Amino acid sequence: MGILPAISKIRLTNIIFENGAKRFNDEIFAFDGYNGVILLENGGGKTVFIQTVLQAILPHINLGERRIRDTLSLEGGASHVAIEWILNDRPRRYALTAVTLFLTPEGLKSLRYVYDYSSGDDHSIENIPFVKKNQVGDTRPASRQETQEYYQYMQNNKLNAHTFDTMKDFHQYIEENFHIVPSEWKSIAHINGAEGDVEKFFEGCKTTSQLVDQLLIPTVEEALIGNGTKDFVEIFERQREHFKKHRELRGRIEECKNI
Repeated sequence: MGILPAISKIRLTNIIFENGAKRFNDEIFAFDGYNGVILLENGGGKTVFIQTVLQAILPHINLGERRIRDTLSLEGGASHVAIEWILNDRPRRYALTAVTLFLTPEGLKSLRYVYDYSSGDDHSIENIPFVKKNQVGDTRPASRQETQEYYQYMQNNKLNAHTFDTMKDFHQYIEENFHIVPSEWKSIAHINGAEGDVEKFFEGCKTTSQLVDQLLIPTVEEALIGNGTKDFVEIFERQREHFKKHRELRGRIEECKNI
């Protein structure tokens, strides 16, 4: 299967929350495949950031009781979320997953778009026209119609660009072609959706039975609805390797402290 994709960059455009008091106008967060930390003061929007970024993998997903349509102020126009993933290091090849969220009289809707490319591509994450310039040189967020036209243009002219009518088709494509597994990210959303977020969730899972009740059983139940226990076993094996590496790293840190 090759290496699992790592996040290269995240782009957030016209992300408005807390009734317009806070926003990401058009920001790019560069990770380049490394682990990263987002430092914000209490109430600064860490949970909003996580829920918003998850939209580029799991459009419309809630975080606990927080609905994305209530988290973001979408009345002021469409919000755009894109993630650039490193598919291959040498030579560098990237995948892009992007979602545009907007409101209609029927409720929350989204445009879903993917594209894979090499370094220096004219349609990389930085070059998506999520913002437009007006006659005096100021910028404004692209509308849903403008973004849809761009996605459609790319699909018509690039073999590697695709849009999707359904969530199922979008999820199936990114899993089969990019090895981005939606079920794994749903587990991340589940943990971060706890009141008090990650630390609070695991404080409530101090015993084996609590962990089984709150994480293991819900994950298995979801797996049974989908492709059965095979998916769950594969996810569990991958996560077990992460835990082993974490324990080894903690041991090395303790050794360094002693030295």
